[in-house]
Amino acid sequence: MPSRLSRRLSRRLDRWAGRFRRGGPAILMYHRIAEPPVDPWGLSVSAANFGSQIDALRRRRRPMAMDEFVALLIAGRLPGDAVGITFDDGYVDNLHVAKPVLEAAGVPATVFVTSGWIGARRLFWWDELARLILLSAAPIDTDLPIGDERIALSAPARGPDEPRRGWRAWAPPGTDRERLYHDLWHRLHRLDAADRDAAIASLRDRLGGAPAAAGDLPMTRAQLSTLPSASIAVGGHARTHQPLTSMSIACQRAEIDDSRRVCAEATGRDIDGFAYPHGDADDDTRAAVRAAGYRWACSTHSATVPRTGYDLFDLPRVMAVDEDGAALLARLRAA
Repeated sequence: MPSRLSRRLSRRLDRWAGRFRRGGPAILMYHRIAEPPVDPWGLSVSAANFGSQIDALRRRRRPMAMDEFVALLIAGRLPGDAVGITFDDGYVDNLHVAKPVLEAAGVPATVFVTSGWIGARRLFWWDELARLILLSAAPIDTDLPIGDERIALSAPARGPDEPRRGWRAWAPPGTDRERLYHDLWHRLHRLDAADRDAAIASLRDRLGGAPAAAGDLPMTRAQLSTLPSASIAVGGHARTHQPLTSMSIACQRAEIDDSRRVCAEATGRDIDGFAYPHGDADDDTRAAVRAAGYRWACSTHSATVPRTGYDLFDLPRVMAVDEDGAALLARLRAA
């Protein structure tokens, strides 16, 4: 009993002290809890660091479900140390790795799921592109049809220092393969989803590559059905993960509506939140999300959440990166 009481007092003191060093209320944006061989967009957090982060947030901040976060924001009562946890895309490790950690800590989260990728027995296109270009060992000398174009691809055999796991795609490429990956990603990401998927399939045929491991895939429908719980909610993330403003407004509405419908059918839950793929949205997009029945939506704009002058359909988030809990808390204080 004394040890239990001391732990409880310690947690309260930690939280009390943290209130004098906090930033504002924040929504964290995760993608994967994994250690992939390449991660050019820094989407992954290791299981060890994720556990450290969740423990730090539990001790020093006030984690809450996104519905509560939004309700308190609207009411003008959102605490300055409030934090919401979100995941984008719908990777299976959200179910198998993140969910047990969150539930053990009593920390709620929302997982935004790309409905058209549910049950796709292949990697998300950005992951497959990274593996085909950055991990393949043989020289690359081919061409690739991308929409109406045919692009020449060339890179020498993978060097002894490649892949550089620490390279991030927002930094200047340092190798021919990084330059090739960077160029192809920017060509593909705003492409019509059918043309994009056809280009990835053609690249796969040309370069080969190892089969995807089950732990790297999107969730299946059966897996998604087991994800929601008292503390884990599901949100929409469009259908194809194509940037919404690259489409007509009619296509945007179809993407947004499909995501809500499919996720609701798979989980048996109301789908209240939405996250814009790539953070890409304009006034028409936000209006379409509101009209589809969502109550709030998240962007990828990196900031804490203002408690006045906010837009419920453009809530900023702070990206979670692969660091321990102390480093995350320091970033939140500086955000």
